[in-house]
Amino acid sequence: MVDDPIEHDPVKHDPATHGDNSLSDLPDEGAIIAFINECPAPPSPRDIARAFKLPQEQRAPLRRLLRAMAEDGKIDRREGRRIATPDQLPEVTVLELVSFDDNGDGMARPTAAYEGDLPEIRVILSRKAGRAPAVGQTILARLARVGPAQYEARIIRTLERQQQRLFGVVLATGKGFMLAPAERGKRQNLNLQTTPDIPCNAGDLVEAEMLSGKNSGYLGKSARVTQNLGPADQRGAFSALALAEFGIRHVFDDAVLAESENLRVPPVKGRIDLRDVPLVTIDGADARDFDDAVFAEPADDGGWRLLVAIADVAHYVRPGSALDAEARRRGNSVYLPDLVVPMLPEGISNDLCSLRPNEDRAAMVAEINIKADGTRASFTIQRALIKSHARLTYDQVQSCHDGVLDEADIGVEHGVLHNLFGAWRALDQARQEREPLALNLKERRVVMDDEGEAIAISQTSQTASQRLIEDFMITANVAAADQLISKAQTCVFRVHDTPDPKKTDSLFDLAASIGAPFAKGQVLRPRQFNQLLGRVVDTADEMLVNEAVLRSQAKAVYSIDNIGHFGLSLRNYAHFTSPIRRYSDLLVHRALIDSASPKKLPVDGQGGLSAADIAEICIHISETEASASAAERRTIDRFAAALFASKVTEIVDGVIVGITGFGSFIRLEDGAADGFMPLSGLPDDYYDLDAAGQALTGRHNGWTFTVGTPLRVQIEEVTPVSGGILLRWIDGGTQSDNKRKKSSSKHGASQKFTSGDRKKAGGKRKKPGKGGKRGSGKGGRGASAQKKQAS
Repeated sequence: MVDDPIEHDPVKHDPATHGDNSLSDLPDEGAIIAFINECPAPPSPRDIARAFKLPQEQRAPLRRLLRAMAEDGKIDRREGRRIATPDQLPEVTVLELVSFDDNGDGMARPTAAYEGDLPEIRVILSRKAGRAPAVGQTILARLARVGPAQYEARIIRTLERQQQRLFGVVLATGKGFMLAPAERGKRQNLNLQTTPDIPCNAGDLVEAEMLSGKNSGYLGKSARVTQNLGPADQRGAFSALALAEFGIRHVFDDAVLAESENLRVPPVKGRIDLRDVPLVTIDGADARDFDDAVFAEPADDGGWRLLVAIADVAHYVRPGSALDAEARRRGNSVYLPDLVVPMLPEGISNDLCSLRPNEDRAAMVAEINIKADGTRASFTIQRALIKSHARLTYDQVQSCHDGVLDEADIGVEHGVLHNLFGAWRALDQARQEREPLALNLKERRVVMDDEGEAIAISQTSQTASQRLIEDFMITANVAAADQLISKAQTCVFRVHDTPDPKKTDSLFDLAASIGAPFAKGQVLRPRQFNQLLGRVVDTADEMLVNEAVLRSQAKAVYSIDNIGHFGLSLRNYAHFTSPIRRYSDLLVHRALIDSASPKKLPVDGQGGLSAADIAEICIHISETEASASAAERRTIDRFAAALFASKVTEIVDGVIVGITGFGSFIRLEDGAADGFMPLSGLPDDYYDLDAAGQALTGRHNGWTFTVGTPLRVQIEEVTPVSGGILLRWIDGGTQSDNKRKKSSSKHGASQKFTSGDRKKAGGKRKKPGKGGKRGSGKGGRGASAQKKQAS
């Protein structure tokens, strides 16, 4: 017999009209509601009858009781004969991801209107769902109720991103407040609603949530304050904004801090004693923690013995501990110009696991025997007790390499640095043989004074001393991956896929425009990119081509599926060398510990994690790494813009690094900052964008602006909180015969623009003839090109 749905039962429950005892054995309403609340999904009447073991003759009275409860509003009738409490969410619903919880899973809220207190919805991020959705993204999810106001959700699919959460600066108006968005490229202000419990003043930096409305975009929209981050001009405001924007955890709770106290360096028992080996640390001058130390000496066969010692974080951070849970949630340390957010408390990162000189420290040591040609002969990875013999900086080591200083000048034994560079030169031979991607990009850094104020943006290229450490770390990382593969242990690989052909097509167009060959449609290897890069060394196009090659690359991520590392030209690669600041490396250390004890489960190993568990962690830490990188870029952009705020109306040098139908991206002062020059900032004309997206050509005045063109531009507007710098053309570009330009515009493969496009760009509303975009001397908001690290 199939139970009828409640809607089809014509009899109402009225105890006064029934003289029999048919309801005497039924569960009471409280028990039924409690049962519904315990069910992960709304139950059917049959489920309720079975749960309370009701005989067949009690099924009809139960349906009458449920019908009465529904009419009284105590339960809710759902499709498919399902029954829920009135506040219960549908089994399949649309959610918005609002944060990540303490387990690294997502926390979400319903997108539909919801009365009363919002339930707790934990989104279980599955490996099958692909990359984890970002905060603010909407998902279609299947819900399972785990408590009266608690749900677990599993993603069915990720929906189109709709930004509901935004940041900006409060502006005072005659009628209240407006919000100037901190997002790059958003020029329209929003109406801002404030609440008594979150007071704010003009100039404050706030988080707000978008309120629903009929209008699309920002124009005419309203937002409501959800958090006040303090005055936008106070010291530390940019970092506070980045932490809030990207949901970066930055406070350790008491349980985590308590576990980091009273820890001790382990005795030498069970470890090899390497305290007499003159290992040294080499880091930046401003480094606060030193988690790797190196040593090299010549071997009898003409090769080298290399030791790479890494702090043994796994000894202190055990699976199942509060320390481990917090490290997993954070995924990595975050480095902002004026703030470091560590993955682990300072008691570990800056003390027990910092390889300070002349102090005993627990370490994992990779001993690698290198042949004279730089290839690996053999290796071992063991736990050890070490003692760093010197804390050196890159500048000191570079000065010794250049002959400016001697080893005695920096307090190391004779031959220590000589041997390190000897081993590095051997490794460099093998590196050149395998031909990894040879990008030459400068790193932007914010220079701070003693008071913590930003005073400049520096750009530095990698020195020999930095490449030495990088190559030593890569060598140790490869050894760690090979060790785990040989032991059949699940390994967290650092993988970098081959480039997407669609991205390399645009690189082909760029190469053609500067007269450099780059074959299209072939199976790409790093050497093809390197040939292109080699053609532009020491030319005006060098920076442009390097960044274009970088943009064409896939993003490196963590995975248990080994597809190799394209950029490094390596088949097996893992991150082993920085467990203080990357959870991936800690997982690799634990797997190595497990591999050394196959017959028992070490207390500081993986703790029995399954491959599926590790795969889901890989998704999470890949996302936290992406958030950390984005936060760093955005913060540097804001500091750079703030430094240019004093230069409004000044004329500066720039070079075009990108062109769109709306204007050009300009690299200012050799890379100190990026600005945006809209079409309305160009000489007055209608402009056509060529098919390759590399040039804008005026139809009437003959001006042509191409990627790589040096310009003189005027700074018209700077908005530090968004990192935006707005520019206007002063001088630069090329001008030729108008007739030829008109002919090219008519017959070339240029892109045409409609008057609607012109309106969006802010140009004058003048009919452009057959197409094109108008430059009118006005401006728009800037945006900077974002760099992605391949390794």
